[in-house]
Amino acid sequence: MKHFIEILRFFDNYINETLRNLINNFDIVTVLLLILISFIYGILHSLGPGHGKALVASFFLKEKHPVQKSLLLAAIISIIHTGSAIILAILFRFVLTGLKGIFRIKLQNYFITASGILIIIIGILFLILKIIHKNNESIKLKKNTNIFLVGVSAGIIPCPVALTISLLTLSKNIFIIGILSVISISLGMFILISLVGFLSIILRDQMLTLSNKLLNKGKLFSIIIEYVSIILIIIIGAFMVFKTLL
Repeated sequence: MKHFIEILRFFDNYINETLRNLINNFDIVTVLLLILISFIYGILHSLGPGHGKALVASFFLKEKHPVQKSLLLAAIISIIHTGSAIILAILFRFVLTGLKGIFRIKLQNYFITASGILIIIIGILFLILKIIHKNNESIKLKKNTNIFLVGVSAGIIPCPVALTISLLTLSKNIFIIGILSVISISLGMFILISLVGFLSIILRDQMLTLSNKLLNKGKLFSIIIEYVSIILIIIIGAFMVFKTLL
């Protein structure tokens, strides 16, 4: 864990140092290298705590989805996670200029709390719908809506790295370069979260197949997985809210 943190710090320092060098010495090769490093950093950064990985895994274990849906959910989370940071940076720069630094730090906790509450609500909604419509196939029509709700609740927390890059490049008039770096980080996050979703879908299918072969009770095992996954979603949201209150 210590080595992982050191690697993240190295990439973080490299990106910030490169951006500062580009303020006075623009070089296309350096920009391209920055984009590559930002992409790698996005993958590594997403491996750390948060970023909705547990929520994504629980969601895809909850019910059957095609593999392509992992790409959709990953895209929603990545875009909102970094996009909200860019919007917040613009607000800090041009609208909320009078806010003190301590409030900006607290604002991150407010987003985490809001995300946790949303996840709890969504988890409870999933539970209610599962109980009411447990034998109703029409509930499948709402899967895309469910994916959007989960994506928004997981991605609503602004990415602190994207926020720092956006604030720095906005103040130094190299915002386009900052946007390129943030987009690359977002693509890295997209790859990692897509992989988590893909593996969760495959794991669910494999567990159901194995259960059906060994116990001949694949349907019962599927129901158990669904309820456990919904409970996990609620627990994830509760943990996020509880963590901000400590």
